[in-house]
Amino acid sequence: AIVLVPEIALTTQVVDLFVSRFGDQVALLHSRLSDGERFDEWRRLQRGDARIAVGPRSAIFAPVDNPGLIILDEEHENSYKQENSPRYHARDVAIARATNNNAVLLLGSATPSLETFQLAREGRIHLLEMRARVENRPLPTVHIVDLKESMKTCKSLFSSDLQQAMSRTFSAGKQAILFLNRRGFSQFVLC
Repeated sequence: AIVLVPEIALTTQVVDLFVSRFGDQVALLHSRLSDGERFDEWRRLQRGDARIAVGPRSAIFAPVDNPGLIILDEEHENSYKQENSPRYHARDVAIARATNNNAVLLLGSATPSLETFQLAREGRIHLLEMRARVENRPLPTVHIVDLKESMKTCKSLFSSDLQQAMSRTFSAGKQAILFLNRRGFSQFVLC
């Protein structure tokens, strides 16, 4: 099997999970390993001493002979795209490897990419939906704020609703995390 994770930081956690179940059958591949460590892991896979490769996008090229399963965790992540030469998308390589080896390809995501979702809508891949959250936890409360309306009274990137919520949070002695999403080079988009 080949298991891809979107970033090196997650690799160790995933490897620990797989090692707890499969022991020495798991090889770790990523760029923070020394050349010698990476060579050793590569050879273990090549010889068949390890049968599961775990790592970020480049692990899709691991010398796993005839993989039966390829997993892309968080398949929608942009980190699966290699921007430098040679350019490739690990998802596309995974699809090709899975097709060539008659393997199962599992593309995991709570928010699938549009390409993957369209493939499922067309019936070219099978969509499996998880209709309940882990331990049946409720979905978080979502507040949609019309920034165009908000900016009429509040000349800030932060809506008055957000400012009030943050004030309440800080007054309660708690912390807040703001996720600033980016689209291309734009940090703020207003229609």
